[in-house]
Amino acid sequence: MKTSEVGRNALEWSVGNSIWVMTTDNSGAIGEKPGDHVKVSYHIVAYFSFRSAVLDCLSAGALPATVILHNFCGDHVWDKLVEGVNQGLEELGLQDVVVTGSTESNMSLNQSAVAITIIGERKRHFAIPSQGTIEWDLIGEPLVGMDVIKKSDRIAPLSKAIELFSDEETIVFWPIGSKGIRQEWSNLSDRFNWSETPPPFNEDIDASAGPSTCWILGRKHDQ
Repeated sequence: MKTSEVGRNALEWSVGNSIWVMTTDNSGAIGEKPGDHVKVSYHIVAYFSFRSAVLDCLSAGALPATVILHNFCGDHVWDKLVEGVNQGLEELGLQDVVVTGSTESNMSLNQSAVAITIIGERKRHFAIPSQGTIEWDLIGEPLVGMDVIKKSDRIAPLSKAIELFSDEETIVFWPIGSKGIRQEWSNLSDRFNWSETPPPFNEDIDASAGPSTCWILGRKHDQ
């Protein structure tokens, strides 16, 4: 097992002629418990945790085959969490994806905790060319906390993600996480020896994008 050469926060390994990819996301103190810092339904918690993990999976050229749900919020919320995952799968237009997992039912926590792990099979390879041959764009806006709920119309939709994933003109698909655009661009520049100065995306490049509310898109630049 090794870190994916092109995917964000992804591990990959080979089985026969197939390459499998694993990604994950977790959230804490977000949910319906009295001690949670952000109060939202567990449906929303699972949806956005799935969103973060699946975008990392797509960035490595893989489509999810299995979603593993780790629930520390109690047996009674399991169906809500699965509903959130299924919403994400429906927005991606994906079927026959297995959703499974486990619940901590022996101990009750004061705050909510959820994690999602995705195992996917690589369907395409994002071969990274030189920086000068790429046309850059930022899809969505960096949002975090309650802004994710209040400004949901500014979030890059999963339906757009699967559309761009399937487009042969897409050569870089890179989700932005909690550390912001500057940090993610730094990760890209370190990995591919690009300029450390990000393109002018007209957004706060240090703002957190929480559950990957936006992503960097690179497309073939017409010469």
